[in-house]
Amino acid sequence: MSTMPMFRQDFFRLRSHKSRLGALGALNCLLTAIVSCSPAVPNDAAADWIFTGGQVVTVDGEFSMASALAVKGGMIVAVGSRSEVNSLRGADTQVYDLSGKALLPGLQDSHIHFLGLGNDVNYEAELTIAETAEEIVAAMTALAERMDPEPGEWLVGNRWDQYKYPEMVTRWQLDGVAPDNPVLLNRVYRGVAVNTRVFEMMGIDDQNPATWPSWWLEDPANFTFEDRIFRAPRTLTINGRSREYTIPTGAFVGSRATRLVTARPGESDPENAFESDVQSVHLGALEMLSLGVTAIVDPSSRMGYLMQVYQEAANRGLLAGLRIPAVYEGTWYTHSLSHMRDHFDGIKVNNLGDSWLRWRGAKFYADGGAGTRSAWLSESFSGWEEFEGAPNLGFPVEEDNDAREAQFRVAALEYGWDLHTHTCGDMAMRQTVDLYKELMDEIRAERPDADLRWSLIHAYLPIEPETRVLEEMAEYGIIASVNPVFNWQEGAAFTTNLGAERFARTKPFRSYVEAGVSLNAGSDYPVTSHDPWIGMYALMTRRSQADGQVYGPDETLGLEDALRAYTINGAFLTYDEDSRGSLEVGKVADLVVIDLEDVQSLEDDPDLLFGMRDRILLTMSDGEVRFRKAQ
Repeated sequence: MSTMPMFRQDFFRLRSHKSRLGALGALNCLLTAIVSCSPAVPNDAAADWIFTGGQVVTVDGEFSMASALAVKGGMIVAVGSRSEVNSLRGADTQVYDLSGKALLPGLQDSHIHFLGLGNDVNYEAELTIAETAEEIVAAMTALAERMDPEPGEWLVGNRWDQYKYPEMVTRWQLDGVAPDNPVLLNRVYRGVAVNTRVFEMMGIDDQNPATWPSWWLEDPANFTFEDRIFRAPRTLTINGRSREYTIPTGAFVGSRATRLVTARPGESDPENAFESDVQSVHLGALEMLSLGVTAIVDPSSRMGYLMQVYQEAANRGLLAGLRIPAVYEGTWYTHSLSHMRDHFDGIKVNNLGDSWLRWRGAKFYADGGAGTRSAWLSESFSGWEEFEGAPNLGFPVEEDNDAREAQFRVAALEYGWDLHTHTCGDMAMRQTVDLYKELMDEIRAERPDADLRWSLIHAYLPIEPETRVLEEMAEYGIIASVNPVFNWQEGAAFTTNLGAERFARTKPFRSYVEAGVSLNAGSDYPVTSHDPWIGMYALMTRRSQADGQVYGPDETLGLEDALRAYTINGAFLTYDEDSRGSLEVGKVADLVVIDLEDVQSLEDDPDLLFGMRDRILLTMSDGEVRFRKAQ
């Protein structure tokens, strides 16, 4: 659809009639004053699109600026001045008048668990901004009013973090939202909160102790440092007698604690779950494109299931122009080598797919997270005296280096999969870097030119004095795939669990860049907000949402490096830097128009980044318009 007013569209159709070219030439020059007037070039040489009259932010090696760009056959064929680019204009060329606005490369979210996004943003509640239990209840009440669910239908909210609230929301508060409906709230990471209706679906009755599971009054013996069941005193009437019990409030934190909640959305209708997932992918693609994102990396295939969903969506055209250039296979914890071999043998082909959907890379877990006090650390979490009663160094997934090396060896050397490892704590980073180095040396001894794009995911603590890995990452080309939005959204949890001083050097963005480590950025949705512009805000400010304080001002990035983290560096992660990630001739036309006259204004006033959703005017991928803001 053309961006020109209707009379201009009609006029350019008239120009295709050769007999009218002379008569209308002067009028054409007048109506198209935004570009230089020149004779139309033959259609086979003419651009399909010309963007002109604004700020073209190329994100090339020099971060150069231009004023116009041309697209033909899905590719960028010219970047330069208005007059240079206008030389490619033909009778059918669509001219987009930037009117002084900025044109950027399409963004890439390099770490997003994408499957549920579409359903989330359309049918569930966003809890990111809530800072009290009452605000959570208000958000869920608004969802209930909007969805008007039938009795028994689930109401779901996402991204609560108990560290931000004076008091954590309870099931009794949630019971008032919709008494006839199960309510489930997903924590930012490894946690859920439910209302009483969910417990009833699990067969638990507050008034009948015979229905109470073994974990109702005391924690299971297998709980780790991260696991917690929130409990509170409650007076219950049992067999006609009132008595006070300390019982679950409905909130669970930690991977083992969370699994105790066995009633979940979708389980009542498994036959339609796959189709629901396919439709969620479509809605999620539209959502990301509306934010200027043209590519994503999904860091876990859920042992192949996601690729089935994504392939089905691709077959039906439901990816809508969103690229998924890497879906990592896994996720691998302490699986046996025989299990790994059987699984990879079943897939047969590594690096399967194309620029729209590709199965590439294997995902491993080395530890937990800082928010759940389970990252593998060399120095205990702060506040252990209060929380655990003994120093807490977190939870290594596979502490035995030989066992983890054997897993890496199967994936990388036997089957050729790139390695991408979840590493939050500094001990997890130290172990992973040591093993990467060993295997990289072995591979490069046989193939000196081996191009290994292996990464550390999250990569919180590379500069701890006892475990420092920063320089080794740079030397070996190990990539840092970080999630900057954590610094903003989970600042309260990080300051509580790591302490303010250590939090200030967590994810040291500038240190990574200055050391020469390739730094890309992703959201880690659904843990945090999927809005990439908020992540960019965190890269540039390191400001915590909870208290407004800046932790680690010396580790902030300027706009140029922040944009690179969301564009060309993401393309590098997926081996695509020669085909996309910047606005250069010969690359695919993946781009976004934003309602800013000077992109530098984002550095001058980073708060503008919170309103970028409303500033996305157009998103294009492969030379086709995928999103256009309604006028």
